[in-house]
Amino acid sequence: MNPGPRLKFQLNIEFDRWTCNNDVFHNSVIKDHPMLTESTDLEPDAKKAFNDRYVEKYYKTHKKDLEDAEEKMKDDWMTIESGYFEATDKLFNSRWPEGRYICYPSIFNCNPRFIGTKEFQVFYKHPETTNYVCAHEMLHFIFYDYIEKHYNQKYKRLEEKVIWKLSEIFNDVVLRLPEFIAITGQKDPGIYAETRDELNDAIKLWENTKTVGAFVTKYLVLFSNPVYNFPNN
Repeated sequence: MNPGPRLKFQLNIEFDRWTCNNDVFHNSVIKDHPMLTESTDLEPDAKKAFNDRYVEKYYKTHKKDLEDAEEKMKDDWMTIESGYFEATDKLFNSRWPEGRYICYPSIFNCNPRFIGTKEFQVFYKHPETTNYVCAHEMLHFIFYDYIEKHYNQKYKRLEEKVIWKLSEIFNDVVLRLPEFIAITGQKDPGIYAETRDELNDAIKLWENTKTVGAFVTKYLVLFSNPVYNFPNN
């Protein structure tokens, strides 16, 4: 079995400041942090100052909760990492890309990832469990690496949103396979497919292909079909 990378867990207030100033103004975040609506109409500098103060205060008042969450996320991941890497090895049969893999527990339910640096955030109270989100984000890293290696010329021609959508649909399908449900405990997590019909089509495609390469090749052909649209964001 190809060994998986060691995933490090680390609180990072600067990362959360960045997230607060770049990625938080949607309902799933405002629900947990309603005070942030007060900065909506401020000038950019004032807005950033308000948001930075908010994050700093939250970290101070929830210090123990956040530190406990960091430890729990680390301990929880250790219970599934061996099974997870065994399952991904069967899928890809290739080494994980080099990198310093870091998960940052976050106070915001945004969960951004950065493919190049192998870093991502996970909301420390995530309803689908932090293990599931870690499994989801880690899958992106090896999938992007696989696409770049095996579809190099096509990869260069495809728009980023095409690769993003393909990657998310792939995760929707793979994380619903029995072996991954057994690992994450999540039978029907949220979807990135536009509709349930699109998800079901992708699941049927996997059932007919059974390998990452065959799935990707046939799925990319579907992009000539206008039924398969991409989100605007």
